[in-house]
Amino acid sequence: MKKIIYLITLISFLGFVSCGSSSDKDKTSDKKELSDEINNCDDFLAHYEEWVDEYIDVIDNYLNNPGDETTATRYMELMQEAMTWSTKWIALADCADDEEYEQKFEDVSKKIEEKLSEIGL
Repeated sequence: MKKIIYLITLISFLGFVSCGSSSDKDKTSDKKELSDEINNCDDFLAHYEEWVDEYIDVIDNYLNNPGDETTATRYMELMQEAMTWSTKWIALADCADDEEYEQKFEDVSKKIEEKLSEIGL
C-alpha cells in the first residue's frame, strides 16, 4: 500500500513540475492588469504552499500511523486535489510563463520531492 501511495505521489509531483515554461512574456500589459496578475499569482502560490504543507503533514501522519483511516481518507482527497493544482497552474499561463513565479512554484513543489527523498523514495 505504501508503494502505491508513494508512486501516486511521485506521479502527481511530476505532473506539477512538467508544466512547460517560456521566458517570453508580453510586457505590454497596463499597470492594473499586471497588478491583478501578480495578486492572482501570489494568491495561487500562497494557497499552493499551504496545500503542500498539509500534504507533507498527511504523509508524516501516515508514516507514523499507517492504519489510521482518517489519514488515508485525507490523503486520497489531497491526491485528487493535486490534479486540480496542476490544472490551475496551467490556467494561470502568465504566472507559469514568468520565470520568478515559475521558480517559486518549483521551490514549493520541491518540498514534496525532498519529503519523498527523506522517506526513501
